[in-house]
Amino acid sequence: MKKIFWFVVLFLLLLTFSGEPPLKPYRDKIIEYALSLVPAEWQSDSQAVASIQRDLNAYAQTLGLRQQEFLATAAANKDSILSFRQNYCVNKDFNPVLFGEPLQRSCSIIDKYYDRLTGN
Repeated sequence: MKKIFWFVVLFLLLLTFSGEPPLKPYRDKIIEYALSLVPAEWQSDSQAVASIQRDLNAYAQTLGLRQQEFLATAAANKDSILSFRQNYCVNKDFNPVLFGEPLQRSCSIIDKYYDRLTGN
C-alpha cells in the first residue's frame, strides 16, 4: 500500500511540474484523456468549452482548411460557441463554409456539452 501511495505522489508531482517542452506533450495527452473520462455533467463551463474545442479540433482535422478556420473561430470562447449553436444548429441559418454532415456533426459535438456550458 505504501508503494502505491508513493507512486501516486510521484506521478502527480511529475504531472504538476512537467510544463517544460520535453514532458509537456505527454502531460497534455494524459490530462486530455483524464478529462475525457469525466462525465459532461460534472464539468464546469470552462471545462465544457475546452472539451468542445478539443472535440471540434479533432473533427476539423478531417475537413478542409476554411472549415477548420471557421470551426476554430466558432469555438474560440463560450459566447462564440453559443452564438454558433443558436445560428446554425437551432435557427438552421445557411452557412456557405460549413453545411450538411460537417455542420450536423459540429452541432452534435456542441449539444453533447450544452447543458454544462449553460450551467443547467
